[in-house]
Amino acid sequence: MARRLFYVPEVRREEAELTGEAAQHLVRVLRVEEGQQFEISDNRHLYLATVTTARKSSVVFRVTERLPDLAPVPEVTLLASLFKFDHFEWLLEKATELNVARIVPVVAERSERGLEQAAPKRKERWERILLEASQQCRRMTLPVIADAVKLREAVNTEASHRVLLDESRQGPALTGLPLQAGESVALLLGPEGGWAERERELVLAAGWKAWSVGPNVLRAETAGMAALATVSQLFRVE
Repeated sequence: MARRLFYVPEVRREEAELTGEAAQHLVRVLRVEEGQQFEISDNRHLYLATVTTARKSSVVFRVTERLPDLAPVPEVTLLASLFKFDHFEWLLEKATELNVARIVPVVAERSERGLEQAAPKRKERWERILLEASQQCRRMTLPVIADAVKLREAVNTEASHRVLLDESRQGPALTGLPLQAGESVALLLGPEGGWAERERELVLAAGWKAWSVGPNVLRAETAGMAALATVSQLFRVE
């Protein structure tokens, strides 16, 4: 049975400590005890460590071995237009499992009213979702979630391939993206209801290319997951 993985702020002098809510969760919910072994990550490297202190205010790990680093996460940025938060948060979880490196919430013309104002209050919750999903799928590094931005700012994102996910289904299939080793990808995902025509024109004028993820019209969160899964496989091929 695979050991559980936990993220720690840092490893210093072969020790790492979790405090506050993180420690309470480990002790009260996960029943972590002294003497147990786990894998820990400082968001750079992976270690095997033994719990030497397990209190609700503090869990201390003693490193016993540095483990081989896992394959680096591909440089994939998902710029996801804001939509209903329960669906959006499902996308965050699945994007983490599919090795997204960075997520940028985007305010689109057809984003539901009030989501932009509510997004900053959700940031801490979203980071917790990313943390829990990363621990579950045993990533070595955590994805980053940025503050929400307007579309006109989002289109300035730099990447080797800047992909507008095309709900019109007229663009070439994303499976044909000419991805080379070491390149980066930015995926721009529209809101429920799709892009307004002037938004689409803005994105294409900024140099983004429209690509399709299939013949069917997909829900926003499904399209995001399909695109990430496709790009993940293209990176594996490389």
